[in-house]
Amino acid sequence: MPSLLDSEWLLGLLIFSLTAAVMSFGVPGVLVPISFSSGALLGGWEGMAVVGIGALLGSQAFFMVTRRWLGAHLRHRWGDRLKRLDGEIARRGFFYLLGLRLLGMPHLALTAASALSPMRARSFALATLLGLLPAIGLAAMAGSAI
Repeated sequence: MPSLLDSEWLLGLLIFSLTAAVMSFGVPGVLVPISFSSGALLGGWEGMAVVGIGALLGSQAFFMVTRRWLGAHLRHRWGDRLKRLDGEIARRGFFYLLGLRLLGMPHLALTAASALSPMRARSFALATLLGLLPAIGLAAMAGSAI
C-alpha cells in the first residue's frame, strides 16, 4: 500500500480538502502556510492549483451559507444601514472585493460582508480567485524552492 507522500494524487486531494475546509469555516491565517506546504510537497504550479481551487470552493461555500442562513436575519435587523451601500456594491462590488483581497483583508469578515451585499455569486468567486492567487502563488513558489 503506497504511503500518502508517495502518491501526489492523494496528497493533492488531502491538501485540496484541507484548504476547502479551513476556508469554508473562515479559519484565519492558514492560506499562506498551506500554500507554502503545498509548494514544498507538490511543486509550485501544482501546489498553487490545488490550493487555489480549494480556497475558491471553500470561500464560495462560506459565502453561500452565510447568504442563505444569516442574510435575511441581518437584513431585517440592519436593513436601513445596509441599503445605503447596496447600490454602490451592486455597481462596483467586484472591484472593491478584488482590491480588498489583494490588500489582505481578513477572509472571514470580507466574505461575510460580501454575502450580505447584493453582489452576485459569480462576481464574488472571480474576485476571490483573482485576489487570492498572488498570495497563493508566491507562497507555493517559495515552498517549491526548498
